[in-house]
Amino acid sequence: MTKTEEKVNLTTNQRFAIARGREQGRTLRQLAEQFKVDRSTFRKFLKRWRAQNGQPGKRRHLRAPVTNHQTDRNIVRASRSNPRLSAPEVLVQVSPRGSPVASVRTIRRRLNDAGMFDRRPVKKPYISDRNRAAHVAWARAHLNWTQSQWERVL
Repeated sequence: MTKTEEKVNLTTNQRFAIARGREQGRTLRQLAEQFKVDRSTFRKFLKRWRAQNGQPGKRRHLRAPVTNHQTDRNIVRASRSNPRLSAPEVLVQVSPRGSPVASVRTIRRRLNDAGMFDRRPVKKPYISDRNRAAHVAWARAHLNWTQSQWERVL
């Protein structure tokens, strides 16, 4: 008997091969060794297979998404343009007046899908125009300094 560490999803071809092997009289142990899957997996599969009269399980239809690709892009764009916005504020900014596009939870999910999780942007200190001009003037004055001039400072 072989055990697997993770959950095994059998392909459609494997399912049909298992059913044929069982019909041919092979044991669960033989099938488990062949497919490298635990016997209990086969037991559960065969039970389902018989309940469905030998038909593979039908895929469930997923619920239609509330937002489209364009709306998802607008959600991410709004959050990137102002990182301090919370999900409810992004919802207000993205949705047209009076009718919300989606729920706050959907906005959070779309941001998580884009790689934007709970985050707090870094607060940058305010630099006045006068101080910014002084920084630029200093940088321009020292732009062409040589190595020996910098060694005297450092």
